[in-house]
Amino acid sequence: MAHIVWFLAPLTCLHCGAHAGEQETRLHTSDLHRDPESISVRPGELLEVGLQEFDDAYLKLRAPVGTEDVRALEQWGCRVCHWAQWARIVFRYVDSEHYRFISAETVALTPEVVRDAHFISRHLDWWVETHPGEELERVRPLIKHLLS
Repeated sequence: MAHIVWFLAPLTCLHCGAHAGEQETRLHTSDLHRDPESISVRPGELLEVGLQEFDDAYLKLRAPVGTEDVRALEQWGCRVCHWAQWARIVFRYVDSEHYRFISAETVALTPEVVRDAHFISRHLDWWVETHPGEELERVRPLIKHLLS
């Protein structure tokens, strides 16, 4: 059974402009924490996670250096237009076993955003399938970056 962390933070859809309140975004990551129960966190709340949990929950793009903020890219879907898109989730190092959830914001999946991130959702393939026609514009540069 997946251990899900629900991130309660408002997001704005980049496709239709709809504003989703913290309870409406359904932004979450599976396997990010050790407890058997799913949890919900708001910005500022502490998570009992270390780098191993980030490695379990996401695909690693690059390792964080020292105590720098960890930036992860996760998918979410707009409830109005149903457009699949991305949120950047920021975590702040507290100690080797704890990170604080700092923020979540909607971002376009560009090579620059990916370059800045440490981790990306394991559901990247789902996003590619739901965005036909964007392969040339976004996916190829992203894959090129991941391979370099």
